[in-house]
Amino acid sequence: MKKLIAGLLGPLLLGACASIPEADTALPWDPQVVHGQLANGLAYRLVRETSQPGRLDLRLTVKAGSVDETDDQVGVAHMVEHLTFHSRAGGQQKLRERMTALGWVQGRNFNAVTNYERTQYLIGPPAGVRQAPQALQALADLAFARDYTADDLERERPIVIEEWRGGLGVAQRMNEQRTASQRAGSAYPGHRTIGNEAAIRSASLESLKAFQSRWYLPNNMVISAVGDFDPQQLKAQIEQAFGAAKAGEVPSREQRELPLDDQLKIFRLQDPQSGSNQVALLFRLHEPDSRGTSYAALREKLIDRMTLSALVDTLRRQPHASGVRSLTAQKTLIGEHSTVLGIAAGVDGEAHGQALQGLLTEIERLRQHGFSPADVKRERTAIAKLATKTVNNQTPRTFEQWVEQLNNAAVQDRPVSERAAVGRRYQKVLRRVGLNDLNARLLLWLNSPDRVLQISAPGTSPLTLPSVAEVQAQQAMLAAHGLTAPLRKAPLAAPVTPVKLPEPPASAAIVGRKTFAEQQVEHWQLSNGDRLVWLKRPGPEGKVQLQAESAAGYRLDGVPVWRVQMAAQLAVRSGTVGMATQALANWRQAKQANLGLEHQPQRLQLSLAAPPEQIQALLQSYRVSQVATIEPALFAESRDELLQRLRSRPDDLRSRQETMQRQLKYGADHWQAPSAEAVEALTAQQLNSDWQQLVGAPVTYYLMGDLPAEQLKPLVRSLLATIPRRAAPLAGLAALQQPGQRREDLAIALEPRAVLQASSYHDQPWSPEAAVRVAVLRDLANQRLKAQLRGEASGVYRLRFDSELNPDTQRVESSLSFTCDPARVDELWAMAQRTLASLNVDEQWVQHERRELLRQEAKRRDDAQTQFKRLVLSERRWQDPRYLHTQAQLPEALTLAELQQQARQLFPRANQVQLRLLPSASALEQAR
Repeated sequence: MKKLIAGLLGPLLLGACASIPEADTALPWDPQVVHGQLANGLAYRLVRETSQPGRLDLRLTVKAGSVDETDDQVGVAHMVEHLTFHSRAGGQQKLRERMTALGWVQGRNFNAVTNYERTQYLIGPPAGVRQAPQALQALADLAFARDYTADDLERERPIVIEEWRGGLGVAQRMNEQRTASQRAGSAYPGHRTIGNEAAIRSASLESLKAFQSRWYLPNNMVISAVGDFDPQQLKAQIEQAFGAAKAGEVPSREQRELPLDDQLKIFRLQDPQSGSNQVALLFRLHEPDSRGTSYAALREKLIDRMTLSALVDTLRRQPHASGVRSLTAQKTLIGEHSTVLGIAAGVDGEAHGQALQGLLTEIERLRQHGFSPADVKRERTAIAKLATKTVNNQTPRTFEQWVEQLNNAAVQDRPVSERAAVGRRYQKVLRRVGLNDLNARLLLWLNSPDRVLQISAPGTSPLTLPSVAEVQAQQAMLAAHGLTAPLRKAPLAAPVTPVKLPEPPASAAIVGRKTFAEQQVEHWQLSNGDRLVWLKRPGPEGKVQLQAESAAGYRLDGVPVWRVQMAAQLAVRSGTVGMATQALANWRQAKQANLGLEHQPQRLQLSLAAPPEQIQALLQSYRVSQVATIEPALFAESRDELLQRLRSRPDDLRSRQETMQRQLKYGADHWQAPSAEAVEALTAQQLNSDWQQLVGAPVTYYLMGDLPAEQLKPLVRSLLATIPRRAAPLAGLAALQQPGQRREDLAIALEPRAVLQASSYHDQPWSPEAAVRVAVLRDLANQRLKAQLRGEASGVYRLRFDSELNPDTQRVESSLSFTCDPARVDELWAMAQRTLASLNVDEQWVQHERRELLRQEAKRRDDAQTQFKRLVLSERRWQDPRYLHTQAQLPEALTLAELQQQARQLFPRANQVQLRLLPSASALEQAR
């Protein structure tokens, strides 16, 4: 699905043209793209990009997906994607085995994905362009071999079922309802990409091969390549791998379009676990003229974009009617020429009838009055700025940007155009777009006779749908009366007084200083007990980066966690008494000195980054947060929003699951959500008191920036050293898993599946060397678990194993989660335990991981963000920057003996805790 959201759109793709040609030609290709077709119709797009020596990214796009299935092929497109990896191409090994034997890891070096309209196969070989012939041959064999067997299908079928099972849940249920209503009458609702359980179980080998034979044609494919290669040589390799495939007749794609009618259709969108609360009117149309890349098509596309943006802006300016919390619009592109415009009102509480009346009123107001010249002027100005920026953008595309551009071009079946030419064509198109064009397009949308009304309510809230006749009567009544014009400007808010920062007291002192010349680090001890650690090199993007942290975590003795977190979140947005919150936000934005908050059980962390010339503003921005008083209006607004969420929240099974998991791990749940009564009784004074307790804790500042010491010292003395602190650190409470084995079963799920979540830990002092050993073993454990539980047992699809040596807890903390058939959870859990307990490593694997780590470390030592993070880790552990000195020796930490020992401590049975989320009785009954 392709969505256009006004105000969030990236630059439109445009083409080069010095003057408007007499013949309306399509956009030219960027000259860096080598493109063409083989004799059999296979399209190729190649970009040589040498910034990452030797790297290669290959993508084969098959222009066929689940909507192209026949009625008796539900789910087959996706199953073909799975079965192609079982093909042998006439050899002994299956393709997956062949790729694995080359050292390729599924998910990292090769993968595949299917959606409604296409299937893609992706390969990024670890040896890069040296393995281009093998990678291209693998893609060709995936597409054309088709020699998988009935046995292969029976082996893969349970894995596809587990993928279907793993995708179940509230998001899936609501998406299916949205698709069924938005695309009513089309093939989409009945051809969900994953299919359904019955279709997966009944799909035949013949149906899979029939689909593949019909759609997997070279003239229905595009291969995209970005990398450090000779394009002509790669083109010859593509010819070698794909040239023998025979072209065929590509079937019609009419099934991808929405069949339109002149009816209003009304749908309820509701689920016990969904919090959605909205009324939306959708207008469905066919608009083929804006899908091409010709001058005329780009003009149509520009009118679409400007109209949608003006529509969204107009809706946002209107005062909300009773029952309406918000108004917005969104446009979705479907197939080659179908579109859906949705205009939605967020509903306040259970006022769906009032919200519908308000929504219909604003739509009729727009129909009667349209846009104003001022609206068009705003849109023209925005487009003109974008076009000028695009023309002037001389920055070369990165490797990742080229991958994205080629991928989007393959998906949308269009060229990749040069950016400077893009802007010039846009400037020409813009001259021929005016007010009449936008108003005509708006009326075209709003007068579409094919309409869908979607009404949603949270949880199981009572919801009565109006009839079609009732809605049409409301519309007719509104159309019969002249409505006032929309507000052309946002209501004037009270003027925001420029922020006046409080004067700090007389400067305090830097009472101690220590230099680590080799690491370019200095320690400054401040007279208030705070400590500054300064890495004297440019931060990320050349900015100054500041991270201020203390032991003021959110687990304080005697204070609810939610209240401490709320105090921190509101305080960092507030200023001193009398300082307007908006004025402070405006000042921080102008100075590029915004704060980021991260609150953990035992740590409060504030982060800022700004250009070096804004170092004073950066420190001032931080200081304001430390002496802030929560603004009453901000407190009242936040409390009311929290109360509304608490009163309208659905039956949140996830919260119950997470609560049980915390009780299992920690012995108690310290993260309970507040009751509505507790929030009603809350006062701003309580939150201010909580914040004062937090900011009284001594702070360590981590500063990274290329600054003169003579400039920094007076600022630190006046803005940081004068912040009042307590002498003693705050006693935050640790969040530690309790020892021992425990298990709980929670039979509340609405889906016919088991979700197993397990965790374990091992006490171990943190060191960089031990941490990197845990990291490489974590990746190995994931591979082995997937090979066993998915590859060998065909029992899971979604599986995740995570493990890290936590420097805060001085523990190796590991977790395992997977979904499966409830009848197999015991079997698969036992298999997972055996796999993790016997995580053997050999010297060949160790040598490979050491080489890979050497390659990665060469980049990390030049990466400012990595160096800053390592400085912080080093200082927390040893109060000095030794990690920056020893990081060059990290690959030497990967020795066979140490990795073997670490592997035995990755998931110890003695401390395993598991929670099983199982189907409820009603879910089991429905599954039968």
